Amino acid sequence: MSDLLSLLRLGAAGLAAQHGGASVAANNAANVNSPGYSRQRVDLRAQLAAPEVGGVRSGAPTRLADELLAARERSSAGAMGYSRALAPALADLEARLDASSVPLDELVSKLWVGLERVAAMPTDSLVRRSAIAAAQDLAAGMRRRVAEATSARTEADARIAESARSASALTTELAALNKAIRTSSDPVLRDRRDLAAGKLADLVGGAGRIDPDGQLRWVLPDGAVLVDGDRAAQITTTPDPTTGFRKVEIVDNQSRRDVTASLAGGRMGADLALRDVHGATVVADLDQLAFDVATAVNGVHAANQGLDGATGRNLFTTSGTATGAAAALDVDPTVAADPRLLAAGAAGAGPGDNRGALALVALRDQAVASGGTRTLGDAAVAISTDLGMRVAEAEAAETRDGVLAEHLTGLRDSLSGVDLNEELATLVQFQHASEAMTRFLTTIDDMLGDMLRRL
Repeated sequence: MSDLLSLLRLGAAGLAAQHGGASVAANNAANVNSPGYSRQRVDLRAQLAAPEVGGVRSGAPTRLADELLAARERSSAGAMGYSRALAPALADLEARLDASSVPLDELVSKLWVGLERVAAMPTDSLVRRSAIAAAQDLAAGMRRRVAEATSARTEADARIAESARSASALTTELAALNKAIRTSSDPVLRDRRDLAAGKLADLVGGAGRIDPDGQLRWVLPDGAVLVDGDRAAQITTTPDPTTGFRKVEIVDNQSRRDVTASLAGGRMGADLALRDVHGATVVADLDQLAFDVATAVNGVHAANQGLDGATGRNLFTTSGTATGAAAALDVDPTVAADPRLLAAGAAGAGPGDNRGALALVALRDQAVASGGTRTLGDAAVAISTDLGMRVAEAEAAETRDGVLAEHLTGLRDSLSGVDLNEELATLVQFQHASEAMTRFLTTIDDMLGDMLRRL
């Protein structure tokens, strides 16, 4: 009878093991569409020692994942978040600068055309008014473009603040998951941690690693620590009185670290690049062009005279320095109100003289922009082409990062992804084994019953 009881215990252990395997396979199938879920399996091992030699034992479900691959995915997520945010933001900036507007170089060309007509008919008030209108269109085009660029930077600044709040929530979540994983072997906790880590990488970039103690640690490129075990730093934004935009700081207890200039990954890094690099470059280029236009044209215009015989007037008004010149660029209101004041004649000449207008037109071919290296027209073209090149580079980076991310996702799916057909086949296999163990137990039970009846 003792042998039969041993067989009964062996059968019960085997049935429990098959039920455990079936449960894990069913759980895998149920989570086939769950984001971040890693396939699990039951490790069934032969019992090679007492108490039931020859039986089977099963441990807790194990999670099929590779930390080296996961680390590569986190790095890819940071790069992908950056390029996916930067490429459309730059394309939007380019579209906003060119939307429903005459190209900037064409506005410059129209000014020269208007002045050429004045040179041909220096006393015609309609021709003079048309030239002044061309100057006003150029100034308005500059103001609109710098306003659009500034608006794009302001919107990026708002997104940076929102991303900081989301990233802080994720660092807190990761620290809590680290703490839970320290005392639990539940594979789902690690899936949740990997999912949160991927979201954090998408937001801020950086590097996350799993140390030998099983704890995730997250560090930014400049060494700022966001997560260290169950400790989480916060990402905050505060207004910078110097720039007028928000600066990004890592706050850990009483320590504050400014990472505005060093944060170069994820969507937050892309918005910082748009705001502080690409958008700032466009604004600076527009300001410089506006300042160069005003300086060059005003220098010639002031040296010549209008039909009233007076000299010393500027055609354009703007700021005293390049900074802010585009937003302030406009035609002098006195000249705009009276086209006779357009300085088309040389100083001291008669009312039909056109040497002032010819001198203004001659600026078209002179390198008076970009520090004396370009004509005004070439400088206007360069603003558009330089931005277009940055858009093309960002879109190429987005494509490249997308290919790498897709490749890594495929590798992860092959290792950790759930194949529904495979899991259903495994489930059927465990069910058949369970049925066999049930028949085995029924047979032993019948034998024990028969033995007891015979006693």
